[in-house]
Amino acid sequence: MNKKGQMTLFIILGLVIVATVVMLYVFRADLLGSEFDKLVSSSLAVPDEAEELHSYISDCVEEVVSEPIRIMGIQGGYIDIPEDPIGRGDHNQFSNSLEIFPDTDFETAYWFYIAANGVSQSQVPDLETMESVLAAYVDGHLMDCANDQDVYEENNATVGEVNTQVEILDDEVQFIIDYPVTVNLEEFSFDFEKFYLAVDVPLGEMYQKATEVMEEENENFYLEELTYDMFVLYEELPLSWTEFDCEQETWEKDEVEEDLKTIIMNNLLAVKIQGSQYDISAESDKVYFEWDAFDGDADLRANLWYSEEWPLSLQVYPLEEDGTLLEDTYTGATGFGAVLQNLFCVTQYNFVYDLQYPVLISLYDPESDYTFQFATMVVLDNNQPRENTEGLLELDVGEGVICEDATSEVTVYAEEVLEDGSLVELEDVDISFKCITDTCSLGQTEGSYGNAELETLVPPCVNGQFMAEKDGFNVGVETVTTLEETTVSLVLEKFYEMDYEIVVIDEDGNERDTDSDDTIIITLTEQETGYTTTVSHPKNGETVTLVPGNYELVGTLVTESPFDIEVPASSYEKCTSVPLLSLGGLFGLSDDTSCIDVEVEGSELSSGLSGGLEISWNPDRDELTSAESVTFYVTSPGTPSSEEELESVYAYLDTQLGMKEPEFS
Repeated sequence: MNKKGQMTLFIILGLVIVATVVMLYVFRADLLGSEFDKLVSSSLAVPDEAEELHSYISDCVEEVVSEPIRIMGIQGGYIDIPEDPIGRGDHNQFSNSLEIFPDTDFETAYWFYIAANGVSQSQVPDLETMESVLAAYVDGHLMDCANDQDVYEENNATVGEVNTQVEILDDEVQFIIDYPVTVNLEEFSFDFEKFYLAVDVPLGEMYQKATEVMEEENENFYLEELTYDMFVLYEELPLSWTEFDCEQETWEKDEVEEDLKTIIMNNLLAVKIQGSQYDISAESDKVYFEWDAFDGDADLRANLWYSEEWPLSLQVYPLEEDGTLLEDTYTGATGFGAVLQNLFCVTQYNFVYDLQYPVLISLYDPESDYTFQFATMVVLDNNQPRENTEGLLELDVGEGVICEDATSEVTVYAEEVLEDGSLVELEDVDISFKCITDTCSLGQTEGSYGNAELETLVPPCVNGQFMAEKDGFNVGVETVTTLEETTVSLVLEKFYEMDYEIVVIDEDGNERDTDSDDTIIITLTEQETGYTTTVSHPKNGETVTLVPGNYELVGTLVTESPFDIEVPASSYEKCTSVPLLSLGGLFGLSDDTSCIDVEVEGSELSSGLSGGLEISWNPDRDELTSAESVTFYVTSPGTPSSEEELESVYAYLDTQLGMKEPEFS
């Protein structure tokens, strides 16, 4: 091939390359963009004659789709928050949505909450439903905007029905709006059937991160654990500790509640979600105030918020009628530890809280200026996260507004246990029902002995308590869920009253009667029903009343000593190695350990612990039926005359040597 032919070939190849580059540039959107981008590009290819009407409808589309996306972000994935069937009010202060500004419509949905009837509720929307709701909103509102009949008449246009499809992606929300429009002008006709719009907000990603936070909270109860830590760390919130001080401290419930609101608000502001965008003010905050709730990182800001204007439900035990928190020394200790409180000024503080309050969790994308938020309820039940694992908190409250919502049918039977173990229905038994903290009086069983019942209505309630009371019987209790019609049988055990005596057993197994130098107290607690009674020497009464069951017996024998027992003064240092509030940074944690010196004054005791009892006992119905009296035994290694001998008494009792079950006669 000659040089001229080669040159011609190179020129042709160059022209082909240039043409290819130009075509790639011109059609780059079609070649490189997504399928949705291609549809958007093709929909914009409108003749000049139809441009006015197309632009008019397109502007309305953009206006209409932006509003529901904004509302959905503010209201936790809802455009219309589901209606609470119980209704917001004094009886239902939380309802199923959080009023961000009280008494306004600015609210967001709870993704988790406890309804007024005690039922745990989840209100997390799914993406498919959110897409359908957005589509329905556009279908119902597009024509409210695109309603200028003059524009349609000028273009001699005819229109069809609006039908919208929505897809929520991580980085945008795509709308395909099927709205057939035909333009008929002189010598011109054009159809455009669909409108396409992508809204640049990361709704899909934010929803995913929000669900990760909710799932983490439901699994590990971070917010509940953080709240309990507040009770541990702040002296304004009394919880549980021991003081060597004869003066009892008291707190006002209203003041504790106000302090708690402030403490919650301040601490939640300090919480940062690991993986979101934030700054930490102190290295120690990374351990305590970082919440590992995201599965991976996100270019989002996350904030937790509680306002002192929002509702908070606080119940505490023990609580005086005037609203004063007063420690309960007697119930604060069991076993031989209670005896120390009689010998020294040892004050134990133990307060039990039931708490509910809302938290607003907000995610913000700076690039799109978009917010997605939802609320959840933080719940402590008997100082435990949400589900109480330590039994019921007994608070004596009367009928409340929950009792007014009595819609569930129930039939109640109260049955006596006969000596042979068979059951027979009792009439004239007082029946009540407790839901959360409200106790509802239901009336009495009606009929005759062996055929009596009570048919009535009760509030829908999860794990409500039915109670049956009648003179001569222990209270019958049954836990029942009343979300639908149900039948309840309450078993009442008869009280058995008999004489009693107390005998002392020495370390050699010898028995002796009690004498005037002895002071004995034995407490009997039936483990299943909680029935408690006490016997003593000197006697407060000649008889003891028992029911069949499984008892724990705890007793003490205190004897006057012929010599005063000298207890020397002592001191010790008590340190708390828990995070404390820092003065150096915003809600940070100090690394310092807090220690105090505790001084115990010396004393002389004219009496000392010389014996006791700690044992289980299981009297059955047959034994109680045939018994006329019962003998209780306490064991004693002797009367102490020095501090060392007093300590040896405690050591002996810890071994439970010589302890003996009561005997019937």
